[in-house]
Amino acid sequence: MLLAVCAALATFGTLAAAETVVLPDGTAFPFWNDRTDYRATYHVACQNPQASDANPGTPEKPWRTINRAAEMLQPGEKVIVHEGVYRECVSPQRGGTGSQAMIAYEAAKGEQVVVTGAVPWVPRFQPSSGWDPRVKTVWMADFPAEMFVGYNPFLARNFYEEFLTCRNKEDFAKYMLRRGHVFVDGKPLQQVARYADLVQRDGAFWVEEPGLRIHFRLARDVDPRQAAIEITVREQVFAPRQRGLGYIRVSGFHFERAADGVPVPQRAMVSTSRGHHWILEKNEVRWANACGIDVGNQDWKAARPDEFGHHIVRGNLVSDCGVCGIGGCAFVDYTLVEDNLVQRVGGMEIERMWEVAGLKFHLARNVLIRHNTFRDLHRAAGVWLDCMNANCRVTGNLFQDISSCNGVLFIEVSHAPNILDHNVFWNITPSPGKDPTDARDGSAVCVDSSTDTVVAHNFFGNVRGFAACINNLQADRMVDGRLGECRGNEVLNNIFFASPRRIYLGRVEGNLCDGNLFDAGDKDGLFEIQASPPGPKQQLDAWQANFGQDRRSVAAPMEAALGAADGQLRYSCGKIAGLCVPVARLGESAPAAGPGPFNAEQWKLLREGQSIFAHQP
Repeated sequence: MLLAVCAALATFGTLAAAETVVLPDGTAFPFWNDRTDYRATYHVACQNPQASDANPGTPEKPWRTINRAAEMLQPGEKVIVHEGVYRECVSPQRGGTGSQAMIAYEAAKGEQVVVTGAVPWVPRFQPSSGWDPRVKTVWMADFPAEMFVGYNPFLARNFYEEFLTCRNKEDFAKYMLRRGHVFVDGKPLQQVARYADLVQRDGAFWVEEPGLRIHFRLARDVDPRQAAIEITVREQVFAPRQRGLGYIRVSGFHFERAADGVPVPQRAMVSTSRGHHWILEKNEVRWANACGIDVGNQDWKAARPDEFGHHIVRGNLVSDCGVCGIGGCAFVDYTLVEDNLVQRVGGMEIERMWEVAGLKFHLARNVLIRHNTFRDLHRAAGVWLDCMNANCRVTGNLFQDISSCNGVLFIEVSHAPNILDHNVFWNITPSPGKDPTDARDGSAVCVDSSTDTVVAHNFFGNVRGFAACINNLQADRMVDGRLGECRGNEVLNNIFFASPRRIYLGRVEGNLCDGNLFDAGDKDGLFEIQASPPGPKQQLDAWQANFGQDRRSVAAPMEAALGAADGQLRYSCGKIAGLCVPVARLGESAPAAGPGPFNAEQWKLLREGQSIFAHQP
């Protein structure tokens, strides 16, 4: 008999005051929040005819710019910004002094507050000239030099000097593109590397040296004089010039259209500028040339800050960023990332420069990433924790419709415990959309040359690469005085649906797989070992008999579907006996009721033959 369960993962909500989430070392994650009783509230309203930065900032006489508030706010004070389009880079002059004396920037409730790095552009359009081959529908126009103050993104190229050599020659032309974007009726034109490319492509533009003239074709070759056009002129839209500010809360804004460069350094559209104890919540962050948000030290060569980490990135929508949605280049300790939707990241298609992901942190320590949705990412990882990560937990997230050459949830060269649990992976494919080229390509979970990583209670559905790739492919890489070892890793109590490439191990000894439920419909479901003979791929019975792995694991018939719009997972399987093993790192002293991300109540009803419907709020 088939039993059905519907469960919604990546749920959105605020944490309960007494909630406890255990990290791999057994300690509780130290939640905190804004506890400020604000003693003064100011107002900004650019659409108010009485608005002026010479005003006192009252509701009746508001300021015109957010930067006026940034100049004036003191610890324990906040500003409410009212509806309008603010064409400025907000640069806070100071931070708060603690969780009871923060500085807050809030968009007024129910009002759309847009902070943009773009400006309207109404030039004199002319038919393109001076270049061959000529096309009648190509236009050209000039930027006035005074449009750019200290920074011309149509002169600056994507590539920073950090990368002195190009790691992937196929992507070199993309690195050499300019950082500026052109938006026509709200949609971006595609930048091309050569003038001749405009012959074959409409909806595109090319930049002529020295970055003060562009040649372009609009979609369907419409006349540009009939369109509303904006161009990006600012690198960032919310970023302190002074580094290291703390205790700042930013809530409810629409941040968009910044012309930042390819990391590193990470100088994102919204940046904490190496600060600490920021709360970024309920914002929309989209159309960054490269990175949407940065909360780390920006560059791995940067000096260690006196105080760092402890950020809260909560309830944001991050989308349409060319390289990275949320970034943190080291010193992100005790950061909480929860309830965010990250989508359509990686549009620059430069995955093999190794900084492309929905979320990428370097040297993450004691970080909690939970209840987020990562979807529609192509040639990009979902979450990538790069090098020397310790005591991090990635739990309760949904990873949907993602293609990556490194793995959707990628833990790289880490020698301390980390936990990846209760996540759902759905429709995961190799990066180019072809068959996988190595063990990492198209994998859901990729634990590369690491030690003591637990992969537990996850659901893998429609994964074309390995569902769990626990490899030692960087065994020769020296990190923190150690080479990659691939020992102490555990793959426990997971469900594998329509994912025939099940588990890849860098070595058998010192690693454990057990308590997993596999799809009996995958007739050729296989397991593979990198280092130990025999080399041929193993099926479940041989995997158990020859290598002693997955001793309690079984295969059963199952069906599953995921709602594209709401992320609701529908799952059914044949009745199974208890097969789970205790996961010590999750504090389990006894086996869980069943594998996958479903709770004890759901499994009780399953075994009674009932269907379960748990809807996402």
